[in-house]
Amino acid sequence: MTLAATDSQHFYGHGKLLLTGEYFVLDGAHALSIPTRFGQHLRVKTLSGNSNTLYWIALNKLRQPWLNLAFDKSDFSCINANGAEADTLTKILRQARSLNPDFLTTSEDIAVETYLEFPNNWGLGSSSTLLYCVAQWAGVDAFALLSKTMGGSGYDIASAGSDYPILYHLENGKPHWEQVSFMPPFSENIFFVYTGQKQLSTSGIKHYRENALRIQDCIGWINRLTESMLQCQSLTKMNQIIEAHEEVIAEELKLPKVKETLFPDYWGAVKSLGAWGGDFVMMTNDRTEEDLLSYLRSKNLHVVHSFDKMIFQNK
Repeated sequence: MTLAATDSQHFYGHGKLLLTGEYFVLDGAHALSIPTRFGQHLRVKTLSGNSNTLYWIALNKLRQPWLNLAFDKSDFSCINANGAEADTLTKILRQARSLNPDFLTTSEDIAVETYLEFPNNWGLGSSSTLLYCVAQWAGVDAFALLSKTMGGSGYDIASAGSDYPILYHLENGKPHWEQVSFMPPFSENIFFVYTGQKQLSTSGIKHYRENALRIQDCIGWINRLTESMLQCQSLTKMNQIIEAHEEVIAEELKLPKVKETLFPDYWGAVKSLGAWGGDFVMMTNDRTEEDLLSYLRSKNLHVVHSFDKMIFQNK
C-alpha cells in the first residue's frame, strides 16, 4: 500500500558525546555535550487495517532489520516475541501513554520504522535518541519519559534535540542547558576513536555512587575545567585541561585513566567520554594524521573520526 504524505510522520534525534562532567553531571556539574552527525530516525505510518496493532521494525546502520516486533496497542504487550528489546519498548510505550492518555488510542494499525545511523555498540545514544523520538511522537516531555523509564541526568536527551553543543546541568533535579559555541581553532588536531571496550553506564554510575566522597569539591573543579575547555584557544592548553579533568575523575573514583590502560605510549592527550573505560575517547594529535592512524592500527583500532566528521555542525 502506498501511503500519502499525510499518513506519515518523521522524527529525528542526534547522537551525543559528553566531553566534560561525566558522572558528576548527575549531581549538578556543568557538562559540555556535543551532538554528533550520527543519530536515529523514527518514521510512523498509518496503515489501512484496524486490528489495533503496532508493527515495529528497527534497521541498523546498514539498513538491515535487526528487530521485527508487533504490539497490541491496547496495552503495548508484544504479541510475537519475548526478550529485553520487546520489554524495553513495551515499557517506553506504556509510560508515553501514561504521560499522554490519548497516545495511540484508536484501533487503526500503525507501522514504525527506526533507522540508527551508527552501530548501536558505539555508545552515541541509541537509547536516548529513541526516547527523544518517541517523546516527540507521543507529544510528551522527553525528560519525564526518561525519568519513568531509563533514568539518568538527561544531558543526552537535551543533545538529541539540539543542533549545537550544549552546556548542561541539573538544578534541584531539573534540567537546564544553553546552546554554546565549541569550535576550537585547533579542531583539526582533535579525533574521536572507538575503543571497543564496551562499558555499561549503569555499572559506571553504581561505582560513582559508591566511591564519590568529595562531590561538591569535584563539581567546582569540573565546572572550571568545562569553562576553560569552552574558552580554550591552544592545543597545549587543551591537553592540560584534558589531563586535569582525567586526574579529578581518576583520583576521586579510584579509576585508571584510559591513557594509562590503553595508550600509555601515546604522545598526545586522551580523554574518556561518558562512562570510563569504554566506547569513544577523544585524542589530541600534534603530528600528522597518518602518524595517528598508524599508531592506532598498531593497537588494532580502526574506527577514527576527525572533529569535523563526528560533530554535527549547523551551517
